[in-house]
Amino acid sequence: MFEIVHIGIPTTQSKEGETYVPGGEVYVTPPEKSPFAMEYARFLPGTVFPETMRHDVPVAAKIDSIEKCAAPADEIIVPKMDGGACRLCFVRKDGAIIELMEEK
Repeated sequence: MFEIVHIGIPTTQSKEGETYVPGGEVYVTPPEKSPFAMEYARFLPGTVFPETMRHDVPVAAKIDSIEKCAAPADEIIVPKMDGGACRLCFVRKDGAIIELMEEK
């Protein structure tokens, strides 16, 4: 399974409905409330996410296995991390950032 679920949009401005992600030092908006499935991400100083995540637009996909889907990636940007209801991993393939979301 590889199902696109949202597009990540880095921002420096606070957005209505954003919530803080503990340990990530980032605020995100719920993509399910966006008519275009956009998730705004506002990174704080000390964020665990690298600089590239503050400028590039990732596409998020639900997948069956992080290990399987991350294998053909050119680079693992953020290794497996706890995303609450899912495990997350950010990879780069052919210049694009993909957020892999595996349900627990």
